[in-house]
Amino acid sequence: MSDSNTPFGQAKYQVRFDWGAAGAERILPGAHVVVVVDVLSFTTAVVAAVEHGVPVAPWPTDDPHGAAALAERLGGSVAARRGEPGPTLSPTSFTGREAYDELDGPVVLPSPNGGAIAAALADRGVVVLAGALRNRAAVARRILALQEERGERTVVAIVAAGERSSGAHGSAARARAGAGAAPADDPIRFAIEDQLAVGAIVDALVALGIDHTSPEAAVACAAFEGLRHAATHLVGASGSAVDLVEQGYRADVRFATELDAAEVVPELRDGVFSA
Repeated sequence: MSDSNTPFGQAKYQVRFDWGAAGAERILPGAHVVVVVDVLSFTTAVVAAVEHGVPVAPWPTDDPHGAAALAERLGGSVAARRGEPGPTLSPTSFTGREAYDELDGPVVLPSPNGGAIAAALADRGVVVLAGALRNRAAVARRILALQEERGERTVVAIVAAGERSSGAHGSAARARAGAGAAPADDPIRFAIEDQLAVGAIVDALVALGIDHTSPEAAVACAAFEGLRHAATHLVGASGSAVDLVEQGYRADVRFATELDAAEVVPELRDGVFSA
């Protein structure tokens, strides 16, 4: 575990924010709760799944055989590729009853971004929550409840996944083609949908009195506050969203930009997200 006293550890703050797996390692020491944010589409899909009673096991995508082995161990199934029948990384694939009535056990959901981060945090001794625009207020309330249960200040690390992908169509096209995760050295692309969702969660935490935010978290919060009324348009016009719309997933984009539409807060327990 890295040293939180480094200049980038944000150790003095209760609410921290960084990007990607490396960022998670920087701000993890001393944290009690980690919120993973990957709006288009992993954490939004997890929220939709758990809202419909479907537990989800995150998988980092780089080993499809490992995903199948995990599904077998959990007594579940591996999500299909986007565009195929059944539950997939497409959030709306979990919203039709026919998508989940036949499911037995957790769905292993491969994702090179949010899924990879969540999977890496499974055994780190922290509460791991899936956050999105849809459940940002519910996430804040859950964190407040956890703090009240602990009876002392709870440190929150919020991690935006961004896009570990290069090229015009990024991970969405890679998922459509069935390829594996981006290489570990593939740089993270800044994703405004994740930036705004992190800011929305920080905004909800501040409203509940959890407001000792790092500069990084404060800037994300200010971005959301200043752009709140344009957030849906901005996310829908982002590169990530345009990529999805061009592939026929406009409904996923609309679904992901609905603010405070869900009360469920998926929590990672024994490697599986459930309510």
